[in-house]
Amino acid sequence: MTRARSALLLLVTVAAMTAMFWVVLHQISSVWLDVALRPEVRDALTQSMEDQKKLRRLDPQRADDYRRRFEATQTLLNRIEVIRMNREAMLQRFELALLAVFAITGSLAGAILWVRYRRAQERSRLEYLDRVSALQESARRHAHEIKGPLTAARLELDRFTDLARGGAAGEELTRAQESVSEELERLARFTREFSSFAGLARPVLRRESLGQLVEEFCSTFAGAWQGMELYDGGSDAVVCADRDMVRQVLVNLCSNSAKAGAHRVAFSIMRGARVTLDARDDGGGIPRSLRARVFDPYVTTRKIGEGMGLGLSISRKVMLDHGGDLVLVASTDKGTTFRLVFGDQPC
Repeated sequence: MTRARSALLLLVTVAAMTAMFWVVLHQISSVWLDVALRPEVRDALTQSMEDQKKLRRLDPQRADDYRRRFEATQTLLNRIEVIRMNREAMLQRFELALLAVFAITGSLAGAILWVRYRRAQERSRLEYLDRVSALQESARRHAHEIKGPLTAARLELDRFTDLARGGAAGEELTRAQESVSEELERLARFTREFSSFAGLARPVLRRESLGQLVEEFCSTFAGAWQGMELYDGGSDAVVCADRDMVRQVLVNLCSNSAKAGAHRVAFSIMRGARVTLDARDDGGGIPRSLRARVFDPYVTTRKIGEGMGLGLSISRKVMLDHGGDLVLVASTDKGTTFRLVFGDQPC
């Protein structure tokens, strides 16, 4: 957004300078023509012609020179008369030519700024994808290291419980087993999150009705989050998307909204240069300190053990793989709005 504002500011500045230059040049050109067309100039030229006639009579030896000067002065006077008669048309042609030059220059400058802006966007997108890919590889290694001892511990714990269950200390061993199982289940949940992040597949794009997708999502997940309602805006657009992956993005967003204390999430589809889907909640918002890096992996406001902070990273990766993006539009203590931007590539 900052680059877009800078480009717009530069274009406005160029336009303002062009207008100012046109006004100044218009004044200068008008003054120049006015000087050339002043009656005093024409009177002086006419008097010069009369003088040439008198000199030719008084100095017959140089009559030819006086005649040439007379004809040159008459030609100049005729040209000034032509200029006077076509003054407005000449000014208009001159100013239109000037505006055309500046319009072409401004268009070229705008095109160059737009290309630079789009390249910067694409570079940012590729850098983010590279960073997320590196983190995916790290997550894959973490999941591999955890799964081995986790499975062995479960098997050993079950065997130990079976052996000890018949003894006098069986009740205490059972409670210990439940406690250890709870911790192991937490590790398993983290492992599933790692595996989900590491194994994120590429989307299979098909032509989909976004309105129908949102309607089905609101119907299917109507009671998924207690105390939170889902509202469908009712509009529609056709997009190239992986239906299941987009639905997972909506699940992640709604889960975050529910944890932020939201009572409703409203969806609205907009059609412009690209199709977008806004998800707006009325929760407590995202802390200002986290907004700039809310899509970075492992960034979360939850307590330890309540989540890994991968949901938004996964969601943005999904939308980037769609050729679009996931954007934080706004967040205050009265609610948060995320925007799903869909790509414009063919299915």
